[in-house]
Amino acid sequence: MQNICTIFGEGAIGLFKSKLTWYFVGCVLFSLFVAFIAGYVIEYFASSYVEELFEDEYFNRTWQVEYLGDLQKYVDDKGITAATADNLKNWTDKNAYVYISVYQNGKIIFNSDYAYADLEVEDTEAEIQDSEYLYRLVLSDESVARVDIFAYDYWKYYNYVWGLSVFIGAILFIVVMARMIQTKIRYITRMEKELQILEGGNLEYPITVKGNDELANLAKGIEQMRISVIENIKKEQYSLRRNRELVTAISHDLRTPLTTLTGYLEILNMDRVPDEGRRKHYLELSLGKTREIKALSDDLFEYFLIYGDAEKRIETEMVPVDVLAGDLIENQLLVLEEEGFSIFGENQITEDDGCCTINVKYMHRVLNNLISNIRKYAEQTKPVSVKTMIEQGFLWISVHNYIRKNLEPHESTKIGLITCERMMKLQQGDFQKFETEDEFTVKLAIPMEYRKEKEK
Repeated sequence: MQNICTIFGEGAIGLFKSKLTWYFVGCVLFSLFVAFIAGYVIEYFASSYVEELFEDEYFNRTWQVEYLGDLQKYVDDKGITAATADNLKNWTDKNAYVYISVYQNGKIIFNSDYAYADLEVEDTEAEIQDSEYLYRLVLSDESVARVDIFAYDYWKYYNYVWGLSVFIGAILFIVVMARMIQTKIRYITRMEKELQILEGGNLEYPITVKGNDELANLAKGIEQMRISVIENIKKEQYSLRRNRELVTAISHDLRTPLTTLTGYLEILNMDRVPDEGRRKHYLELSLGKTREIKALSDDLFEYFLIYGDAEKRIETEMVPVDVLAGDLIENQLLVLEEEGFSIFGENQITEDDGCCTINVKYMHRVLNNLISNIRKYAEQTKPVSVKTMIEQGFLWISVHNYIRKNLEPHESTKIGLITCERMMKLQQGDFQKFETEDEFTVKLAIPMEYRKEKEK
């Protein structure tokens, strides 16, 4: 019993926390209010009209004369005399909205409601005919009686007025209630039609969100789900497109060195090069193409390794920003100077700038890919600019170079940059690249440790 009460109590509390519940309660109260006001107005004016109508003396006398005529006819038909005046009760029972008192010889001989004490009245024909309240009634024994008639037919019309008021009030209650509920029903119907459109495959059709109750929350949830589905589809399509483009590019890039390697091996296999020096030269060329194929396959493997798990999580560690910047500029980019590149570095990092959070393994891959990208595509006759700075809680590393003019077609895949972008996102950082016809810029954003501490 206690559990039932507990469940009922929780259900009742939950019910009255519902905005829809309060909406319907408000609908009922408002409809009752409208119905009551309308019924009261109708009853007030209709009752006033009836009251005013029956208060008219001429109108009342008209009713009294009609009742007197019917009473006289009943007396004649039934042979009513003063001795049998009690039989008039049958007539009053049939005429429920009339009151009569019959007097004769100064005494009351019949009263439809109660018994009067003796009432002395002058028994003159003139007074009966000229009386304002009494009418002349001829009994069956030819004796004359006087009748006091009070007709209250207006009570009957009061009942009609009350019935009409209640009926119109009930109709208004139903109409107003139905109209207010119809608003929600139309919204539900609209949601149903919109869901049918979504079910038909048109995910671009938005769901109407209206109000702030449970129906609106349901619509918001459906709308968010629709947007999420569209975003997931776009991401999937983008990923498929990128993978398709990547496979196409890699296939092209692999085909070129494979074709060349096949040619070299066929030449060596057919013994068309008797000179040992030239044979060794062709073998070195073949090894070079093999290394090129291996580098492309490694890049491809690294790409699918990084993109294979969309929800992949990696471990990060704190590294001093000056160490990371020094490793990039001094230990890696300056090596390019030995290969003929001109490096212009601008380092704004000091030992007091704190630490950044990185995955050392992935960060080295990113830096190595940048160096490799410079070797492949940068113009050696123009400087490579490197700038490091701290801004908005991130360590920013910017690398700018000019693009070489004589690029071979198979050298434009840039799968390494695609991998760099993914690896930076896995480290909660950012990767941006900007390319024009002649220039290429890469910016890395690495989160600082003190930025996390501030957020905490």
